[in-house]
Amino acid sequence: MNRQLVFVPVAAHELDVLAGESLGPDRIAYTVTPELLEELGYAASDSEDAEYAALVLASVAGLATHGVRLVVVAEVDPDLIEPGEDPGNGQVSLRELPSRAITAWFADEPGTDVADAAAISKGLTIDQVWEMPQVQDLLNSHDLLWNDVVEYRRLKED
Repeated sequence: MNRQLVFVPVAAHELDVLAGESLGPDRIAYTVTPELLEELGYAASDSEDAEYAALVLASVAGLATHGVRLVVVAEVDPDLIEPGEDPGNGQVSLRELPSRAITAWFADEPGTDVADAAAISKGLTIDQVWEMPQVQDLLNSHDLLWNDVVEYRRLKED
């Protein structure tokens, strides 16, 4: 079955979605949309670069919405995805996030100070905060760390 890779910004208290908790319906997520490819000048063959861009955009959205760069990655049935309000930035609406579809999650390294970038971003759109020095400094100085969902589930069982 064909699956679509999506990046879902979550709050710290929602990370139990990795252990099977529900996020609820109609969550904002980010993915490679035709509009994102066009906006960033990617060809369809640039899928890895476009997926990385969608991840970074999701992390900025998470910063503005939740004050953290915490992104859950999932491969979902395309039927669960509806158009979002900002397709140029890869935004979609995810009708449901089945826990079995989650493959990994990304977060800042523990101890990374995101306070300034989060404060300046609160409640704004990606386009409004993208060029702000605090956000660019965070993006350029701190890569997100990949985490395996199995590790999280194992920790929850202990």
